Amino acid sequence: MRKTVVSLIVLLWGMCTLAAPKTPIRVGTYDVANSFNRRVQAEKGNMSLQRMWCNSAIAVADAIIEADCDILGLQDVCDSIAGRREGVKPLIDLVKERGGDYEWLVLSNKNPNFPLEGPMANGTAVLWRASRFELRDWGINWLSGVYDKPGRAKEYQYGSDNASMMWVRLYDRTAGKELIFTSASPSGPTQYDKGEKVVYHEINIANCQNIVDYLQRDIVPKGMPSVIAVNAHNAPSHEGYKALTSSVWLDVHDRLHEEGALSEEAEKVRDTCNSPNESKLQGGRPDHILVDGFGIKDYKVLRKKYHTADGTLHYPSLHFPVVAELTY
Repeated sequence: MRKTVVSLIVLLWGMCTLAAPKTPIRVGTYDVANSFNRRVQAEKGNMSLQRMWCNSAIAVADAIIEADCDILGLQDVCDSIAGRREGVKPLIDLVKERGGDYEWLVLSNKNPNFPLEGPMANGTAVLWRASRFELRDWGINWLSGVYDKPGRAKEYQYGSDNASMMWVRLYDRTAGKELIFTSASPSGPTQYDKGEKVVYHEINIANCQNIVDYLQRDIVPKGMPSVIAVNAHNAPSHEGYKALTSSVWLDVHDRLHEEGALSEEAEKVRDTCNSPNESKLQGGRPDHILVDGFGIKDYKVLRKKYHTADGTLHYPSLHFPVVAELTY
């Protein structure tokens, strides 16, 4: 009789465990286009003045609110976007003014210099929903093999010393779990290594491989769920992209495509960028969300125009926000 009761308890516990609902989480990636490149395009007459950062910052904030991500990785963040220029509000303040329940971490990436609060060029940032997540650790890693903290391994391919990846370890109060979220932009200019020219293509491949190596060797504990939000600056056919996806991380778009679960719109139009004059979609699909340890439910590219400073509608950035619905 006692064995029967024990067996029944075990069976019921197992059924409850199997039936336990998984926690949904919405993540995204968004290249917000730094203010310098915007100004250059506008001065050349390629782009409306309303797409300059001073006029489109409010549109970017509106896009972030509508994306409604629990965690969002940003790329191409500069001093103006970070709020480090006098009289310029940081993007996070504009988001909060619109009711956004977010905090962020934004660090300098202009060469491997310290302190980390120094100038920025095309840096990265991570926003997370403040009421849901607690920041427990963070780091920034230049893709040349330089770390923000001493004592970490440095045996990596020669990558770019002005491209970086930034990661955060967050505790999800809703799920009762920790996760690692990384925002990265592996684009790097032509450089010289011991007098020999290293071209952009090779640098990009090395940068992408270093992102994977950093995370696997030093950052993500075994079994911990993780996300990479990346503007890889290359198409899925590129060797750099292949370096990212030949690892444990799955491309959300590709996995849903393989399963026949992408929406009709996502199957038909894959571009995640638009032209400076907004006349067409272009650039293929350089913006990716890669995941490990999550169930994959949905993928969307949010192609929408928002009001800029003079009230006219424009795409907020040269890239669109890309979001993914996950569970874990």
